[in-house]
Amino acid sequence: MINGTDYSSDSLAPASLSSSIQFLKTLPHAATKKWWTGILFIFSLVIIATQIQSGAFGFAVDTLTGRSLPLIGTGTSALWTLIIIGSATLVFEIISRYIGEYLLGVKLHNLSIDLSRACLHSVLHAPVPEMMKLGTGNVITRMTKDINDAIRTLLLIGSRAILTVVVFPITFVSLLLIHPIFSLPLIVLGGGLFYCARPVLRLLPLATNSMSVAEAHRNSAVLDTLRGLPTLRVFSLGAWAIKRMEKKSWDSIQAHADRLPILLRLLGIAQFTYGLWMLSTIVLGIVLVASEQLSVGGASAAIFLVFRAEVQVFHALFFAGDIQNTATSIGRAVALAKLHQPSAHTDCVDLNAPVDVELKQINFSYPDGGKIINNLDITFAAGTTTAIVGASGAGKSTLAGLISGLQHPDSGQILIGGIDTNQVSDMWTARNVTLVSQEVHIFSGTLRDDLHFAAPHASDEQLLAVLAQVGLKPNTSDWVRAFPQGLATPVGAGAKDLSPEVQQQVALARVLLRNPQVVILDEATAEAASDSTDTLESAAKLVTHGRTAIVIAHRLVQAISADRIIVMDHGKIIEDGNHESLLALGGRYTQLFTRWSGSTAKS
Repeated sequence: MINGTDYSSDSLAPASLSSSIQFLKTLPHAATKKWWTGILFIFSLVIIATQIQSGAFGFAVDTLTGRSLPLIGTGTSALWTLIIIGSATLVFEIISRYIGEYLLGVKLHNLSIDLSRACLHSVLHAPVPEMMKLGTGNVITRMTKDINDAIRTLLLIGSRAILTVVVFPITFVSLLLIHPIFSLPLIVLGGGLFYCARPVLRLLPLATNSMSVAEAHRNSAVLDTLRGLPTLRVFSLGAWAIKRMEKKSWDSIQAHADRLPILLRLLGIAQFTYGLWMLSTIVLGIVLVASEQLSVGGASAAIFLVFRAEVQVFHALFFAGDIQNTATSIGRAVALAKLHQPSAHTDCVDLNAPVDVELKQINFSYPDGGKIINNLDITFAAGTTTAIVGASGAGKSTLAGLISGLQHPDSGQILIGGIDTNQVSDMWTARNVTLVSQEVHIFSGTLRDDLHFAAPHASDEQLLAVLAQVGLKPNTSDWVRAFPQGLATPVGAGAKDLSPEVQQQVALARVLLRNPQVVILDEATAEAASDSTDTLESAAKLVTHGRTAIVIAHRLVQAISADRIIVMDHGKIIEDGNHESLLALGGRYTQLFTRWSGSTAKS
């Protein structure tokens, strides 16, 4: 809990270590057994080289005291032999380490690309409700920071972590060969280190996930501020936005700071353990030399081995912490990559004609909220246009979201042409049901690129024809003002902003190119200025013509021309008919129409 906000939990928990490993094995550049055998062999050679160095430099003391060494001899020649052996193994160690780190780096970079690609594929194919629940900032953090942090950590510690795994068994054997008693402190202190560090290490995953979640909240606040910048300026909410950003940023810093005491405890455990190991080795060496059970060179070699292992003791703890942090980061990315699971159902063929849309006993409520849609039964006839009207909060947009697949009902069935949307993938629903809302998105790139998202193989002539149908006729003053370079005009992020009316026209042009059999307009013409109203209304009528159309009516002029009008209130249908029959009824629609007619007359 940080400043009243709980960052310890997330809507999508990180994948477990075993699950992450199994998923990574499925990636194109996954490490094979052959690769692992090769990399472990290379780093084993590095450790063996360091052990030979320690032995050579340690036993060199005996040559200076006149002691004879097996196979080496005594005197100056023996000293130079040991120096040459130590120097040669040092060069060999450097070369082997470089080769191992290079191979490890290449493998990690390839895996990071594979994992990023898997995450992007999952984001593009996962159920939209799940993605909306997760949040944009969370998705971006998992796809960028979590993967980058994990790879950066593994690049930094990967080779040293492998060396740490290999060094202790080889050091144990080396100490055993010098004198069996030197292995005793390693066994005792190793067990004590494991016992003391284990409960501390268990705290790291939660602290790391809290840190990532706090950063995701901060990223969401940044994106929300940038997207809503015009609104913030209009309502003079700049100070509020800055204060919110300060809070989210400090929460992120606090989450980092909360992890620091855990790392300091690990540092203290490592320092104490290594100090005891070195002290016990020195004491044992003195005792063995004094009792003439070991030469001075042998004791020096043992101390040299423990000295060389100092960094590995700290690595053993901090790498364990870093590896747990990395496992958490990778687990967050893997959980995102696995969010999309291939549907067990076989998708039906795409629709090629307008169809009925049936809702049976639909119930829906938002998390921690009241019921929005309550036992709704309705059928939208094929090829007809149905206008849905009602006060704000009546459930109109929620109904549109349910039919288009942006939300999943708590219970009930939604049938598109007799096909239960629960039995097909969200991709099938997205291909056959198109929703155009009040807020549309223009993709970054050229106008041609944006339209090609709807019809990748459409020619320029087809694109221009569709744009003309929605009121964007080439070579007119409006066209030249909005698209001075024609289809090659940059649009979207980083380009000049298009007016809301033009953005809606581009969105409607995409619908015509996509040619779905079911289309939903959720106040799609609400942003139209007075001089653009007729153009957008005409474009909307063109889009709905010949399709099963559902129009969330912002202006009742859209309802007047509809085949059917439904009045909603608190998630229920309270009136159903056409314009004339509902006016004759004298109910809620009559009140809305009278109020709208009066406001229109005044304007």
